[in-house]
Formats: sequence, C-alpha cells, structure tokens
Amino acid sequence: MISRLAVLQLGSMLVWSGSVSAHLGSDLSSVQADSIVLHGVVRTTGLVDYDVHEIDAAAGLTVREFVTRGGTVFALSWAGPVPPDLQLLLGNYFGAYAAGLAALKTPGRNRSVRIALADLIVESSGHLRAYSGRAYLPALMPAGVSVADLR
Repeated sequence: MISRLAVLQLGSMLVWSGSVSAHLGSDLSSVQADSIVLHGVVRTTGLVDYDVHEIDAAAGLTVREFVTRGGTVFALSWAGPVPPDLQLLLGNYFGAYAAGLAALKTPGRNRSVRIALADLIVESSGHLRAYSGRAYLPALMPAGVSVADLR
C-alpha cells in the first residue's frame, strides 16, 4: 500500500503544469531549458567544489540543481506550493524511488518520506501549499560536500 504522501506526489505529476528535463546524473546543458519550461529565472552560485543553479518558477516553485565541476547534476532540491514532477527530476532513478515508496512500512502516517537506497537518497515532506525535498546521488557528491549543503 502506498502512503498518502506518495499518492499526492504521484498524483501531482498529472496536474503539474510545467516539467523539468534535468535529472540526477544528467549534464549541465538542461538548466537553461528547465528555466524556459518552468517560466523561471536562473541564478547561478559558484562554490568551491560545485555550482548551484536555482530556478525560481513563476508558479512559486524553486528548484535547485547542484552540478559538479565536471558538469554532472549530483543533487536536486525543491520547495514550493506543489511538489514537482519527480519522474522527470529523478529520470532513470524514478523506478527505484517508486519501488521504495511501495515498500514503506507505515503508509500514510507521516508527512515526510525518506527513501534511502545504495545509489539514491530522496527526502520529501510537505502539506498543502508547502512542499520541499531533495534527492542526491551519494557516489557523485564531491568530496567535502555534506548533505546539509543540499538545501
């Protein structure tokens, strides 16, 4: 049985008006395309080991793409009034995420979900008009970057 939060997240993909083409493990070239699809503005912040490309969408959703110096998206975070289309954000990792949701032991009891697999971590929480989360690939995180940095 799938939790209520999972149903909300999966259901929101059907009603989400925009989509994001970047996904974990993809390259930097999609950031500009994402800003067009989301009708948003991109701001880039360069840090020592990686860059953060933040897209502020017209719909109130903010998506941050964390990109290594080699140009690979190693993490994503989001915050806004609706959850984003996680199938597009997670790309090839969405199947593993969906399987992790289906395996939850306490469906519907929590407003937050944490799926921890060997190669993928997804943390999502929220309630009506206040959703946030992050997804990352531990193997691709640059040395010295902590999970706390991925906000």
